[in-house]
Amino acid sequence: MKIIDFKSFLIGILSASLFFLIVGADDKNLHGDIIVNSITINDDGHGGFITAYNKDQKRTLYLGTGSEGNGYVQTYNKYEQPTSYIGSNREMDGVIVLNDRYGALGYSQSGKE
Repeated sequence: MKIIDFKSFLIGILSASLFFLIVGADDKNLHGDIIVNSITINDDGHGGFITAYNKDQKRTLYLGTGSEGNGYVQTYNKYEQPTSYIGSNREMDGVIVLNDRYGALGYSQSGKE
């Protein structure tokens, strides 16, 4: 029976592992469901945010931090026209804004009394 050199055995294992990693490597996005208990998004200097896009790659949702450091949620229709905004105004009061399908102001309400 032949004796297998440990270095040769280790090189073989590492080579096989590298081969499987390269063959399995894929630059596509993660597909499927992600289930978590918590997600923390840190500000990298440009604001932390989550953005959603429709199948035509048009933005439909923004959830994140504004330039003034306030949080807000903004929705868009399939033409990327803003349809709603829930967040803070320039005075940092809570505000709700609803727009029509063309992005024109339809309703606005501030939380300031």
